[in-house]
Amino acid sequence: MKKILTFLFLFLNFYAITQEMRVNGVVYDSSGTQTIKNAMVMAVRFSDSLLLDHARTDINGRFEIGGFEIDTFSLIIEHPNFDEKIYYIFGHSANYEISIPSVIMPDKATEIEEVVIYANKSPIYYRGDTLVFVADSFKVAENAVVEDLLKKLPGIEVDDQGRIKSQGEDIDQVLVDGDEFFGSDNTIATKNLAAKGIDKVEIYEKRNEDASIGDDDEELKVLDLKLKDAYKKGYFGKIVGASDFSLIEDNPFYEGEFMFNRFSNKQKLSVYALGSNTPRSDLSWADKQKFGLNNENNRGGGWGQEDQSNTSGIPRAFRAGIYFKDKFGENGSIGFNYTYSRIDLDAYSNSYSQYFLADTTYYSSDSISEKSTNESHEINVDLRFNLDSLTSVQIKPSFGYDVAENRSHSISNFLTQNGIQSLNTDILYKTNSTGLSSRVETSIKRKFKKPLRELKGKYIFTLSDNKTDEDLLSYSNYYLPFSFIDSINQEKTNNNGSTNHRTILTYLEPFGKKWKMEWEYLSDFGGSDQNKETYNFENGGYTDFDDSLSNIFNSQRQQHRISGGIRYESRKFQIMGGLAARNIQIQNQNQITGINIEQNINNLLPRFKFTYKPSKTKRITLNYRTSSNQPSISDLQPVPDNTNPNQIQIGNPNLEPNYSNILDLKMRSFDIFSRRFMWAGINARFTNNAFADSTNFDNYGRTISMTKNVDGNITSSLYAGGSFSFFSNKFSIVPNLVMSYLKYTNFINSQENITTTALANGGLTFKFDFDSLTFDVGANYTYTAPSSSISKAASRPFYMQFYSSNLEWRMPYGLKVKLSTRYTINSNRTDGFNQNIFILNAELSKAFLNNQNLILSVHGNDILNQNLTLDRVVTANVITDYYTNIISRYFLLKLTFKFNNNGTKEEEYKHWG
Repeated sequence: MKKILTFLFLFLNFYAITQEMRVNGVVYDSSGTQTIKNAMVMAVRFSDSLLLDHARTDINGRFEIGGFEIDTFSLIIEHPNFDEKIYYIFGHSANYEISIPSVIMPDKATEIEEVVIYANKSPIYYRGDTLVFVADSFKVAENAVVEDLLKKLPGIEVDDQGRIKSQGEDIDQVLVDGDEFFGSDNTIATKNLAAKGIDKVEIYEKRNEDASIGDDDEELKVLDLKLKDAYKKGYFGKIVGASDFSLIEDNPFYEGEFMFNRFSNKQKLSVYALGSNTPRSDLSWADKQKFGLNNENNRGGGWGQEDQSNTSGIPRAFRAGIYFKDKFGENGSIGFNYTYSRIDLDAYSNSYSQYFLADTTYYSSDSISEKSTNESHEINVDLRFNLDSLTSVQIKPSFGYDVAENRSHSISNFLTQNGIQSLNTDILYKTNSTGLSSRVETSIKRKFKKPLRELKGKYIFTLSDNKTDEDLLSYSNYYLPFSFIDSINQEKTNNNGSTNHRTILTYLEPFGKKWKMEWEYLSDFGGSDQNKETYNFENGGYTDFDDSLSNIFNSQRQQHRISGGIRYESRKFQIMGGLAARNIQIQNQNQITGINIEQNINNLLPRFKFTYKPSKTKRITLNYRTSSNQPSISDLQPVPDNTNPNQIQIGNPNLEPNYSNILDLKMRSFDIFSRRFMWAGINARFTNNAFADSTNFDNYGRTISMTKNVDGNITSSLYAGGSFSFFSNKFSIVPNLVMSYLKYTNFINSQENITTTALANGGLTFKFDFDSLTFDVGANYTYTAPSSSISKAASRPFYMQFYSSNLEWRMPYGLKVKLSTRYTINSNRTDGFNQNIFILNAELSKAFLNNQNLILSVHGNDILNQNLTLDRVVTANVITDYYTNIISRYFLLKLTFKFNNNGTKEEEYKHWG
């Protein structure tokens, strides 16, 4: 295998090895008499700080490095007992073999009246618990954006939707110089900021200030982009326009983009606008969460599988925003951002479902067409100032306003076990909704003369007010046991809102240099209400009030929690343990029936975290914690929701908060010079009082579901991966493995049903990275085995194979070619859903001007016109296969202009050779 890889590497790199740099020499101590072994020798390209090659001196002090193209680079020799020695080498075709017979290492610098600080030149290193990547150490193409840079970093994955993983874990938040960049949409920064403006990429965990101890999102994994000093002064940006110039089609494809950034020592100003009706206009993950369009796992314990490279429906989007931050005084600052978003989606989907019961099986085929428009306005303000040298204040108000329209038309056919049609339904459902949200956070932090002693107080007020008008028109044609027609014609209003007041007091007290105590008190007081009114059509108008589908319901909650913890921190160990005691009082009131349900719940929430750092590049972390979440107002509202008359949901006012034990063990290791990363982890969650569906099926396969509390739900996974570089980082192997096990309890026709899902996913990617050519090939295989205790027929495994390749070739005269392929094989699904999909995308571009900031390009998307969205979801006793229409073949002519005021200053350097 090694011989094959070596041959392949040499073959692909043939054009670049006709002449290669070679440097050899002998390293001596400061006296010039004794040779030095194990000194580190590095060749770092001068233009972009890329590590070209490295080696250590042998027992005789000798070294030899090379095998890279002729270039200008720094030769850096380091040893812990001496100062570093640097040579600047200018390669030339007539002078590409350099011999330095005597490298004399200087003595360590010693200063009495000043501190000498040397910058860390490693491409990857830890600073405390923060993983740092030096951006210039990783070669990216001219005009690359941050997302291109992230894909070069070992252990970092970016999918086609812009979601980021670091060593197998999701990145929750992307910051720019420690600040949010246009709110919660991480892709605004990663897809638009220039990679060459990034100094460092930092990854760390921080406490979620919006969460409390015991919440699921107590900690956030953050990726922080640190800008270069040159990009903190002046301006930069880009303008993009693209079209297929179609004169025949009603909806020609287009893309437009504008971004302007102006930074100074005290001020930051950013403006952006994006408009598109291509796959780039698909909803971001944050938007899908906001508008409720994300695919959630069903409470029955479902597992979905889809090709994330596909975009559901035909989207059209426009986003715009402005971000401004200004510093005042010595420590004061004020930040402001406003974002506007409008997303129109036209989607058509087909699905085929199989319902497995203890004594029979049902089938249904569904076709759904949906048109939706979602508009949102969001304003965030961040004011920070100091009252004195020890006291700081922060005030963060935010406001949001959302408007949404949706029209859904679905046709469903229900079939018996023998394939005979028993029912046909035709449902038209329309909604118009508005939502107002507000959040104001005020915090004050007081430090003391004793280092690390700290007192913090925080008050958070949240408010939401949502109003929805609904129209439901449904026709049901029954064929068995005899034929008849039924219909529903209703108008509805659904008004719901919530308010909450939260107060948090935290006190930190250090004991010596390594111990710290933390005490916290939290108080929550709030409530939510929901007012549902339904009117049936009668006598030419919607005048018949339907009390069976109407209700006024509110829930009041009060929480008191006190917690304490202790921390120990040393160079190699971090240990944290704590315990929180919590009391929650809940009062649920049905104002129509007058029924009140009161709950008084006490919890203990222990937590423990242990981190072992055997070296700066290795760490093992064990984290145990507990969490408890409360049911939503929709889960509690005891009124049928017949939005889809075929799948009616009823709330349960007797629901109690769930309680989870969560265990997480993870390992990280990397080698700085070889850039080899390895990571692995195991996590498991055991939940009691979990929220589960109790579903009853009628004779046709329609359902009525109610949420109940169940014990013993389990979600667990094991993951491992790595990034292994060879041949001076020109060739990398990236393996990954994920294995999951899920166990859920639910009820089918009052009978307990235990569902389990076992999943195995493994992949391997080969990456080649030369100066003008980069490409990768990869394969991924996923095997999913669901099971249901109520019916063995539901235990049908299925699998998916995914093969991909990407190529980017940067040629002379500013020419660039990009190709990507995706081949998906779906197996063991319903007939008609086992299609294989091959996607071919291509791009040809030409850069103009001296700085290559004007780019003309031609893009071809899905050139073979095969793109489909195929998805399988297994939940409880139901297997559903989906097909959704998406954007397939199109071509764009695109013009991009990037501008900035940053010049490069030519400097003189010492020349060897």
